[in-house]
This record gives sequence, C-alpha cells and structure tokens, in this order.
Amino acid sequence: MNNLTVGIVTFKERRSLVQDLVQKIRSKFPETVDIVLAINGNNEELMDEDYRQEMLNLAKSYKNIYPIFCPEFKSLSKLWNTLVIFSKTDYNLILCDDTEILNVNIYNDIMNVINSKNYDFFTINYEFSHFVCTKKCLHDIGYFDERLSAFGYEDMDMHYRYIKKHNKNIQNIFINGIFNKATYHLKNDKIETFVHNKPKFCDEVVKLMYINDPNGIIHPMDKSPITKVWVDIQQYPYEMFARNNKHNVSKFEKVILDE
Repeated sequence: MNNLTVGIVTFKERRSLVQDLVQKIRSKFPETVDIVLAINGNNEELMDEDYRQEMLNLAKSYKNIYPIFCPEFKSLSKLWNTLVIFSKTDYNLILCDDTEILNVNIYNDIMNVINSKNYDFFTINYEFSHFVCTKKCLHDIGYFDERLSAFGYEDMDMHYRYIKKHNKNIQNIFINGIFNKATYHLKNDKIETFVHNKPKFCDEVVKLMYINDPNGIIHPMDKSPITKVWVDIQQYPYEMFARNNKHNVSKFEKVILDE
C-alpha cells in the first residue's frame, strides 16, 4: 500500500488551477495514491452550486479522489489539519492549488526522500506551497494553529513551534520541476487584505501572538528573534489514540495508550 496521500486546499476562484493540478498529479503519481481535496467556502457567501457540482465531477473523473466540502469559509490551518487527519497514510504531501509540477519523476523523488531519510516534516525548495509531514509529527507539535482563522503565517508559526520542540529547523529538500505560481490575484473578495492579499486579521493576530525577544528563536522566515507569548494547547488531543487503536474495532487485542 502507498504510504503517501496528496492533500490540496482550494476554493471557487481557483477552480481551473486545481483541475490542472489534479490532472498533473494523476499523470505523474500512481492512481492508487489518494488525493484529498479540501474545498473551501468563500467568506460570507453561500457555496456556489455550480462550483460544488464541478468539484464533484472532478472527483468522479479520477480514481481515489476524496472531496471534503466546507459550506462556509474555514481557515487554512484548519483545512491543512483536516487533510492530514482524514488521510489514511502516515506521510502526507500538502500542495497549494497553484503549485506547478513539471517533473515527471516527482513521485519517485519524494518517495526516495521518505524511504531514505528519517524526516518527519520537510519542505520542498523552501516553500510551504509543497511540504510533507507525518501524522505523528503534526500531532506532537499540536497541529497548525487554528487561531490563525483565515490564512497567512501558518508556515511561520509552524517553523517556530518545530524549532522550539526539536531544537532544529524543519528539513528541506530540493526537487526540480515543482514550484508555486503565486496567483495572489485569485482571491476571496470578502476578506480585508494587505500584502499579497493576506488577511489583515491574521496579521493583527500574529502581532499579539509573538513579541520580539533577544533571547527568542530565530527561524528561516525571520532574522529577528521572537517568542510566542500566546499559550499553545494540544488541538485534536485524541487523534493519535484513535489511530493507534483503529485495528481494535475489527478484532480487539488491547487498548494502546498514547505514548
């Protein structure tokens, strides 16, 4: 069985991007690799019925695509967490819907890293537009912070928390032929934004969440040392317990407690 799931978050204005990306994944990955689509609603809008039907038709056009629909807007942190929680594999390749894949060997390149390195979390080409993480790693860190309840700064916060927990940076690998097209102009119009159409809300949250601190953590996205002053709690506390015991539903052996 494949030990990799591809997860993608998308929304109405990016329908053509995700259709193109799914086609490229299916042409370059084995069709046995699951694709989980998190299909977001737009802020303060009802889900467009034509769009919903388009995404259902996209999922029906290929094998092993599983759509998750959000009737209303949800944060990128929540949807990234959901993609990993809903997958059936330990390793998860999370892609932005405006990722371009030109490398015909992309699947083998990623699996070679998974099989030869002991990386539980790694970015590709220093981009969070395409990263791989394991279920256990994400659980141990506490998942992406859902108080960032729009989109933006998820990567910065995850870098910080990974360094704080493991005393090292998130690993990075270089793979040719995969990059982000940065289609910032395709956006949800009912979100107040600033640079690169990032929500103003998340910018203000981060200003409260972090402070400059000469004794803080320096990570790859910021040269100034910072400290997170908001307390992190364990989100989805029972996920690993459920995963460790899922085999007990069909044939009970013993309850496996959290490590």
